[in-house]
Amino acid sequence: MGYLYTQIARFLENVVIETGQHLTMSIAGILFLGFPVSLSLGAYVFAIIEKTGDSMVLAVIGALCSSLVLGVLFALLYRRLSNDSFAVFSLASVLAFDAVLRSWDSLTGGVLGIPGVSRPGFLSSFLMLVLFQAVVAFLFLLFEYGILRSPLGRSLQAHKESKIFLDSLGVHSKNIGSLAIIFASFSGAVGGIIMIWRIQFLDPTFGGIPILLIVLTMSILAVKPRVLWMVGAVLFVTLLPEILRLFPLPSSIVGHLRLLLYSALLILLVNKLSSGYTSEKRLV
Repeated sequence: MGYLYTQIARFLENVVIETGQHLTMSIAGILFLGFPVSLSLGAYVFAIIEKTGDSMVLAVIGALCSSLVLGVLFALLYRRLSNDSFAVFSLASVLAFDAVLRSWDSLTGGVLGIPGVSRPGFLSSFLMLVLFQAVVAFLFLLFEYGILRSPLGRSLQAHKESKIFLDSLGVHSKNIGSLAIIFASFSGAVGGIIMIWRIQFLDPTFGGIPILLIVLTMSILAVKPRVLWMVGAVLFVTLLPEILRLFPLPSSIVGHLRLLLYSALLILLVNKLSSGYTSEKRLV
């Protein structure tokens, strides 16, 4: 049962993380590559505050607020940079934050990380943690469903198709994109917190490029503006590496093979995307 609960937990964590990125990249067409920073920042702020002996509630609030501030900073940069420049900058922020985590030993523990991260008492059992993650994931899916059916959701889809036409309708495209980026940062922080409650250990490998590859793959698969399509993409990408368990491979290379598998799938999807296999009816 432990293996089953772990896979369910991974799926639910990915749903929470992907919800924000689905609205940002898949729906709005914004190549926001800095969301791993939000995920890692939220987890590290929570772990650092919790280790100082402060209450768990204060640690959660601090983690969420720090990621919201980071999201606002990303949004401000998005308003001032071109799309390509913003993509490069947000990707560079992932590498820069990784360097900070590895070098600031006194605060982050460096490459050794922070062991023994606690979780709330009512989540002491793994089953209760999975049930709590299911509630959080359901709330995020419900929120996204409401967004997609609202004028804001239609504006996000129009943002991907024609920013100029959207501006001509009196809807500022930069404002729409900024809201999506802030929400993506928030969902990344929530995903980081519930993920760290599961593994209870934190080091620089927690986020970074590996999670970037996974979420980008899910975002490209979930290009359609439908919640069920996104859930299906998350389920497929989450369970895809498990086929490696069918082969007698050394445990030391399984992790690397997973990244190679995600990378190969990402290359295939980008190639198919450029061929127009995900064409949708235009809104504007």
